[in-house]
Order: sequence, then structure tokens, then C-alpha cells
Amino acid sequence: MKPGFSVLLTRHPPVLVMANCCYGRTDVPLAPGWETCVENWQGHGQGPVFASPAQRCQLAAAKLAAGAPVLTDTRLSEMDFGFWEGQSWSAIPREALDDWAADPHHYQPGGGENVETLVIRVSEFWHHILGAARSCQIVTHGGPLRVMQALAENRPFRMEDPAPAQGEAVLLHFFNKNGVFVAQKQLIR
Repeated sequence: MKPGFSVLLTRHPPVLVMANCCYGRTDVPLAPGWETCVENWQGHGQGPVFASPAQRCQLAAAKLAAGAPVLTDTRLSEMDFGFWEGQSWSAIPREALDDWAADPHHYQPGGGENVETLVIRVSEFWHHILGAARSCQIVTHGGPLRVMQALAENRPFRMEDPAPAQGEAVLLHFFNKNGVFVAQKQLIR
């Protein structure tokens, strides 16, 4: 078993979207100046760059990869909010939000994807990365990052787990401790 490796987890840079908008899978543009955000990540991670297929992640990943290929993986996609996408959260009926709150892991917001499905697909990706035990960099969204950070802490995902801010990066160093990889977290500023 390898002695250790690192994983740079990054949330795409800030986007241009109306305030309070539900935009999970909707492709929204990056805000001006996004390149500076990615420049702050450069030099902290190493290895291949994996990214969600969303344009906001692909652009950031391409800059981070600096000419190397970007490995697109649909398992890194943000949660699909179905017909809620593009709506203001305040325009979504209260009853629908209450139904989601009553069964957060199984309810399909807007007829889209449920949290359980998000957790399963992100977990599959994560176990692939850990199984390879080699350093890499990941550009994705708040939802997948919440799941990956829980997995890095060797615990189940919780709905109250906070999403990293847009543009935030965390470097995880994995050390082999008695045959099990243990993560140590370093916030990139």
C-alpha cells in the first residue's frame, strides 16, 4: 500500500446568477475575475484534474490543469433540481419545500434527483479515487463536495453538512495509518 497522497477539493469559482436562484445542474456563467480564484489554487495540488461536466467547472479545471487534459466525470455533477432549476427559492411552493424537509434523502426536488442518489454516485467516485491512492485535483460543486468531505472524515453524509463557499479549496493529505488512509485537512486561502 502506498504511504500517502493528496486530493485538492475545489468548488467552482463564483457564478453570475440572480440572487436566491436554484441552479443545480443549470449551466450558469462564471463571474468576472474567476481566473484569480483558480490561480490561488494552483501549486497546492498535484496529479490529474477531474471535473464536473458543467461549464463553470470545466473552465476552472482547464485553467487549473494548465494544458493537461481534464478528466470529466458525470459523478461530480451537481444535484438535479428538476423543474425547480432556474427558479427563485422563494417561488418554489412552501409545501414542496416542507415535503423535501420531511424526507430529505428520498424526496426528488422538482422531480429531479434525490440526495440518496447524489450520495451513491459521489461515493462511487470517491472510492475510485481512494482505491487509486494517487494524488489528484477535483473541481466540482457544493453538493458533491459536502459528500466527499464527509467521506474523507470516515463518516456518513449529513444534510446539515455545510457546502464550501464558491471558489473555496481544501487540500486533503491522506496518510497510511495501519493500512487505512486517514485524511488531514488544509484550507487554501
